[in-house]
Amino acid sequence: MLSSFYRKLLFIYISITLVSILAISVTVGYTMERKTYDRSEKLLQEKLAQVEQMAEGLFDGSTTQKEFRKQINALEKNSEVKVSVIKHPKLVQQWIIPMGEMPERQEWVERVLEGEKVTVTSTFAAGNKGTMLIVGQPVMKDGRVAGGLFLYTPIRNIQGAARDIYRAIFRSAVLISLLAIAVLYIVSRHFVKPLQQMSRTAEALATGDFSRRVPVRGQDEIASLAGSLNRMAGKLETVEEGRKRFLSEISHELRTPLTTIRASLQGVVDGVVEPQDSREFIEVSLAETKRLSKLVDDLLQLSSFDEKRVTLNVSETDLVQLSREVVTGLTMKAKAKQIELNVELAEGPVLLSVDTDRIKQVLLNLLDNAINHIPEGSSAGIRFRYLKQDCWMEVWDSGPGIPLDKLPHLFDRFYKADESRNRTGAGLGLAICKSIVEAHGGFIRVTSAATKGTVFSIYLPPAPKSNL
Repeated sequence: MLSSFYRKLLFIYISITLVSILAISVTVGYTMERKTYDRSEKLLQEKLAQVEQMAEGLFDGSTTQKEFRKQINALEKNSEVKVSVIKHPKLVQQWIIPMGEMPERQEWVERVLEGEKVTVTSTFAAGNKGTMLIVGQPVMKDGRVAGGLFLYTPIRNIQGAARDIYRAIFRSAVLISLLAIAVLYIVSRHFVKPLQQMSRTAEALATGDFSRRVPVRGQDEIASLAGSLNRMAGKLETVEEGRKRFLSEISHELRTPLTTIRASLQGVVDGVVEPQDSREFIEVSLAETKRLSKLVDDLLQLSSFDEKRVTLNVSETDLVQLSREVVTGLTMKAKAKQIELNVELAEGPVLLSVDTDRIKQVLLNLLDNAINHIPEGSSAGIRFRYLKQDCWMEVWDSGPGIPLDKLPHLFDRFYKADESRNRTGAGLGLAICKSIVEAHGGFIRVTSAATKGTVFSIYLPPAPKSNL
């Protein structure tokens, strides 16, 4: 298709160029031809003025008729101009004598003898074969028409000059056309080549090869299109990598509980497990089933956020009171590990329009993760901080911290910063927390340092700005 597009583009460019050159050539040629005719006519008018001055010598007696004839012959000899002198038939005095050939068109003679000027292109006399450029005007004596003068020259001389001009224009037009076609070919290739590259890249993307990119050159619209295609390819590559990683991780997460359930039930069915131990194996299978159920629920929840199908039940909520409830709910679990929980209160209630249950889910998840990962005797809690009149909630702990190289991946699905300690979770909790916060129009970030603990900072806008 692009080859066809290239040919069409080149054909359009060449057609426009050739038509433009042709139009310019015709216009210039016609203009030069007209100027040549005008120049020849002007030359005849100048010669006519000379002959008229010679005729005035006849009238005042300074020139004899013989001298006048010699002057006319000399003028004709030195140029390709012929002269015809006509006497007025009603004039008795011999002021002017007829000379040269008589015009074949009597109407020219009549017009001149009536005092008009004549300029025509035609054969002059009956015996002439060639076309002539003819000018004629009356000769005046004492305010009366005494006769007429006609000067004529072969038009082939003018046409020859015009043909020379046309040849020069034609050669120039051919040369310019060839140069224009060569330049247009190169320019068209320059414009079409990126399109061909983008076409091949798009075809590669369609077949699943997301590594292909288009070179971006310049800052024009084609470069912008190439950049957009590259960004799309990058996003598709990221999505594909995420899909493959998701399938790998979900397969891993499902394999372990399914293997446990299968082994337990197979042992009971085959009679390998003693009857008195069957209940224990069944309880293990039930626990793994609950784990699978929670995993599926988490995946469905994440999918709902991704597809923006979640409806937030927004109501005005005191986040300080909500934090107290979260801490109270996890106090017994924390005491079992000798971990101290506390809430650093803000100055008065912090009222925001949020989905209370989902924000509580975020705080519970973050604080429960802290309890699970910090050693005995540590502390954790929820506190409020004001930065530039914005209120931030922070879930903190005094644990050993998270390695810096793992921080960028904490909110990725199925990512576990410490596999040795997190054997029951699927690694979806933080991803869900991030989705909930972003659905409220806020954002969540994490900072951590060795021996100084970890802080999850949550910002929620004062007014609900749902991103769903």
